[in-house]
Amino acid sequence: MEEVREHVVLAEDNEVLRKLLQRLFQQEGIPLVAEERGDEAMKRVNASTLAVLVDLNMPGWDGFQCLEWLAREHPGLPAVVLTAMDSAADAVKAMKLGAIDYLTKPFDAGELFIVMRNAMEMRRLRNENDALKQEIIMPQAHTAAEPVAESTLMRTVLTRARKAAPLDSNILITGESGTGKGVLARYIHSMSPRSAHPFVTVSCPALPRELLESELFGHEKGAFTGALKRRLGKIDLARGGTLFLDEIGDLPMDLQPKLLNVLQDREYQRVGGEQTLKTDVRIIAATNVPLVRAVKEGCFREDLFYRLSVLTLENPPLRERPEDVAALIDHSLHSIAARRSLAPYRLSSAAKNVLLAYSWPGNVRQLENLIEQATAFCDKGLVELSDLPAELSGSSREDDSGIAGIAGLGGRSLDAIERDALRQTLVLHKGNRVDTAKSLGISEKSVYNLMRRHGVRDL
Repeated sequence: MEEVREHVVLAEDNEVLRKLLQRLFQQEGIPLVAEERGDEAMKRVNASTLAVLVDLNMPGWDGFQCLEWLAREHPGLPAVVLTAMDSAADAVKAMKLGAIDYLTKPFDAGELFIVMRNAMEMRRLRNENDALKQEIIMPQAHTAAEPVAESTLMRTVLTRARKAAPLDSNILITGESGTGKGVLARYIHSMSPRSAHPFVTVSCPALPRELLESELFGHEKGAFTGALKRRLGKIDLARGGTLFLDEIGDLPMDLQPKLLNVLQDREYQRVGGEQTLKTDVRIIAATNVPLVRAVKEGCFREDLFYRLSVLTLENPPLRERPEDVAALIDHSLHSIAARRSLAPYRLSSAAKNVLLAYSWPGNVRQLENLIEQATAFCDKGLVELSDLPAELSGSSREDDSGIAGIAGLGGRSLDAIERDALRQTLVLHKGNRVDTAKSLGISEKSVYNLMRRHGVRDL
């Protein structure tokens, strides 16, 4: 017989009662798998079973043996027993073995389905909770990898992060898209007293407003069309740990007071619910837009901004920390190779020079994606210049003057452009300051001064 999804298993040796129950369950729209013997019925229990209904007196295994088997093989699966009117002692024994309820024969059909629907809902909630847990990162203390920090600028950020981690204050991480704000948030969590509890991420721009509210706060059954059961929100699931709100600047205005309530009073309500729930989470938020400007423009609540930014960390763009580029490239080459169960990838000198000279407008995310792409097409584990994508051709390969061009000048400060020009020219001349000075049309002393002012180290 073909198994059905989300079904109830019935073990009942009385043929008349078994067929009656089959008909009643069919009328209620609940799939039922029925067997005469207890041991045969237990063979029909699987991951799609929502509840089990068992008679206590049956051939093969009796109801008590079925309950013992369920407790051992399917812990947490709700079981309801059928017992005779005068078998109170048996009912007590069944409850001790794990049954969640019992019905006495003859029973009322209305009562039966109230009990069974409660049992099924209990199982659905447990299944949903288990599934959601698979999406949550629950690291043990101090297991998150430390972000790459070869530059003085990034080392300062990590020092501040380590100091902030044990304080349990809310943190706002600012920075351009792709700079690794989520990596930094995960690192802070791993260094905090909450590290053995969940780290849960909510991406504010990833969902429409209606779904985002349910994702964040959860909802009750019947809260809206399609809400067929209660759903736990990410605030529920992050209990005791850290809730990371990515791109908080995109949080809709009408949801901001609800989040403010969580931050101020540690209280919230599920969508469609009336019960006020308590929570214990640390909030780390990230944004790539200036929230101060959003506050002035009326797009973000000022009181919420101040609650979120008790501590603030700025994750700098990759172009402001070129010393980290080589280390990030090596890290990506090794991690990609490990994921593919291969020996570490290598870079040709020409490819390395181009990558080091590139300005990385997409930051760390762009670098990682580019290395992933380049290694996919290289031969014998060696990434050549020809393996790099065309997007680098106009910004980092040499032009007619022998100096790598600088892409994306618009909107950038002159100081940043000067730093990139110095860095790229040094790379092209393999760190030779005399040749660098000639190419830039300045004195060698000026090269030294620029290197010191911009924090560019010897290559």
